[in-house]
Amino acid sequence: MSNVDGIKKQYKFLKNALIVCNGNPPPKDLLYQLWEKTTYHVAADGGANILAKNKYMPDAVVGDFDSLTSKTRDKMPNSKFLHIPEQDTNDADKAVRHCLELGFKEIHLLSADGGRQDQFLSGLEILFKYSEYARLISWTQIERMEFINRNWKEKIKPGTILSILPIFGAAEGIVTKGLKYELNNQNLIPGKIPSGVSNLVVSNHVSVNIKKGKLLLLVQHEAL
Repeated sequence: MSNVDGIKKQYKFLKNALIVCNGNPPPKDLLYQLWEKTTYHVAADGGANILAKNKYMPDAVVGDFDSLTSKTRDKMPNSKFLHIPEQDTNDADKAVRHCLELGFKEIHLLSADGGRQDQFLSGLEILFKYSEYARLISWTQIERMEFINRNWKEKIKPGTILSILPIFGAAEGIVTKGLKYELNNQNLIPGKIPSGVSNLVVSNHVSVNIKKGKLLLLVQHEAL
């Protein structure tokens, strides 16, 4: 039996996953809430250092281990570690692939910005790349981000700031409901008007329907 098959057997009733990356440490309350909300917990390489400092034990540590400290490694059993040495992708990408291989359809990411703009943009690319296979949501201290296509609908508190942005290409035929500035079969194109930034939720439910393309959805949050 492979390591992944063994994990599937052990965690066959789990529904969603949390990946903690090696970026800016998250607020402790947000880490706690996401930890409690999810059922399988992964550290992407040095993300294990963040978890160890907060006294959390992940179900798996995935990556090439170039940022994992020896102090952290000594605190965890060897069975937790999945070493993936290839350098074509970063550790967050490897951790997402691990969760997808296990069959998770909802994956949350914390500390995916890395504290650098290139790593932040790489994190967006990961969300974009795997959005066809699962719902990937990246959390910061004040907002959550995910790529949406086709039909999206959610109950969101009125007064919440919400943006929909054509980051990696145009989206066509967009119809929105529940927002102050509605779109009615319009297109969002990088560098063109209209802009989808800083819209406002005015009623529930909020919905976005897209005929073609993907949009980056950003929603400010107070608590889960």
